[in-house]
Order: sequence, then structure tokens, then C-alpha cells
Amino acid sequence: MNKISIYGKIIDITTPISPFTQIFPGDPIPEIEKVCTLEEKGCAVSKLSFGSHTGTHVDAPSHILKNGLTIDKLELKNLMGTALILDFSSLSGELTAGILETAFRKMEAPENIPILLLKTGVFSRKQGNAGKVSFPGEESDPQSMEFEKEKFGSAYLDESGAAWILENGFKTIGIDSFSVDNFYSETLPAHHILLSGNVNIVECLELSSIEAGTYFFICLPLKIEGCDGAPARTLLVT
Repeated sequence: MNKISIYGKIIDITTPISPFTQIFPGDPIPEIEKVCTLEEKGCAVSKLSFGSHTGTHVDAPSHILKNGLTIDKLELKNLMGTALILDFSSLSGELTAGILETAFRKMEAPENIPILLLKTGVFSRKQGNAGKVSFPGEESDPQSMEFEKEKFGSAYLDESGAAWILENGFKTIGIDSFSVDNFYSETLPAHHILLSGNVNIVECLELSSIEAGTYFFICLPLKIEGCDGAPARTLLVT
């Protein structure tokens, strides 16, 4: 059984939510509105508005699978445990089974690690630009489009890579980009393989300053009944 020392170093790898948080095309832009102030009411209360896949978040199976589990039904024990971070920030394009296997063996990690995190070198969202990111063909200025071309040409799982994760018994896969699939994919094959196989997906991790290696991972999505996903506070403990 894994044990966490309360004296271990805690590293927050959560992308914060604000009106400036980068969002996937079509998702709601986050809004934080003050509805009560200390000066007027004696307490501060805010109204929060954002999508279920904003910032660091967990995809529930119901995100893409009919009759799939919703976020409040997930086994939290599968979102906590020893995690291996593999660094693919020097690569772009498909992460195949062969690429994953080679990187995994090179790390000489302990057996039966339940959680795999992929660092792809996507930009840090701690200091985001404007909230919306556009797909090619949508109205956007040339500088923004070049930014997107550069930043979203990162590594992603192909079908063989997703199948390798399932075959090797991982319970959770995390990534620092918007999607484990190709950013422009419409069919989301990796999502289907992983979520159909009861592998949790955590996206938009903040891994820019994290080195490859083994850590203890904690990810707690908001318990929103009947929802397809939820933002999560996500930590590494060393």
C-alpha cells in the first residue's frame, strides 16, 4: 500500500480557473462575478460560471459514451496513487505503443504503477492569454492562428498508444494538453479506448516545471451529480 508522508513536498499541478484560462473551442468562457462584498453585506460571495472541462479536469465516461458513468460515480481510489511522468516535450505528433513502451522501459519504473502522466510541452496556462482558442477556419487573427499551430502541434495518443495504456493496467492517464487525442480530432479514438476500458482521463495538467520521474498523485474532481466531467485540484507529493 502506498503511504503519503505529511512532510513530503506538495506540488500543485492544477491549471487555475479565471476569465483568462485557455478553453477548448466551443466551451464556455469562465466568469467570476462578485454578488456580495464585505463592504455591502459583510461577507464576500461570488457567482461562478464555467464549463465542466475547464482548467485541469477529469473526463467522465459519459463525456463520450452513452450510459457511461458520470463524474460523481468515479472510483476516487483510481485517481490517487503512484504516478510516472514521461517527458515527450521534444516530440510532436502521435505517441504510439512503441514510443510509450521505449520511454517507459528507459525510466526503469517500479512495476504495477497505476497512473501515467504525459508531459508534452504545451504552453503553461498559469498566465493564459485570452480565454478562447479557435479551430482553423474560425474567425481569428493571423498571429493567433500561428500561436495555435505552434502550441497545439504537441504529442498525443494514437489508437495503439491508448491500447498500450489499457493493456498495461493503468487506471488513470493524465496529460498537460487539452486532449489525449489529436487537438483537431472529431472522432476521439483515444478517448473511446480509454474510457471504454475504465481508464480515467485527466487533462490540462500544469507540468511545465515538473521533471520526469515517479511521484504520488492526488486528483479530486468536483462531485457534480450527473455531469460529464469536472474541474479538479491535482497534486504531486514527493
